[in-house]
Amino acid sequence: MKKLLVLALIIFVKSAFAQKDTVGLNVPFVNNTVVYEKVFDVPTAPKNLLYSNAGLWFAETHPYVQDTQLQLVDPVLSRVVGRVKSYTVVVTDKVLWDTYYGNITYNFTLQVDCKDNKYRIRIYNIQDVLGNTYTPVDNLMFALISSKSYTLANAAVLKVPDLKQRFQALNTIVNNVIADLTKSMLVDNSF
Repeated sequence: MKKLLVLALIIFVKSAFAQKDTVGLNVPFVNNTVVYEKVFDVPTAPKNLLYSNAGLWFAETHPYVQDTQLQLVDPVLSRVVGRVKSYTVVVTDKVLWDTYYGNITYNFTLQVDCKDNKYRIRIYNIQDVLGNTYTPVDNLMFALISSKSYTLANAAVLKVPDLKQRFQALNTIVNNVIADLTKSMLVDNSF
């Protein structure tokens, strides 16, 4: 009976820790890293069309994307990988009737894997960009989960509200990039 009680206590403690949300921000934090992943079903879309469109997406210009760099095009795996630098505009301060805006910028790896009738988008290796300072968001997430401030390499301090704002901005950026890429994936470029 004692063993059963101890086992139940261990399971409860583990589940309580595992359920510790990123303060309700819906940021996927698994195995101590932030990774966004989504699979899309596209009936009647052949793998080669999806693969080609993923590569074309990196070559095009997109709103709120500062830079895309194609790093890998693997026709055997039907995989396209690149680095993306993207930003979103946020309200930084409201003083009386004046509102001040700023950009929050992230740099991340975007991977698209293609199969017949489906493709997967993975966004990982995410870095918060502040001036010339690149900070892994995993570090920021650890600070947010423990409700602590985070001091950047340039001595700027991100307090808990700042961290929450940055993760809300990250969700916006990821959603914008995925929506933009998804529009490009369905275009039939044959003529």
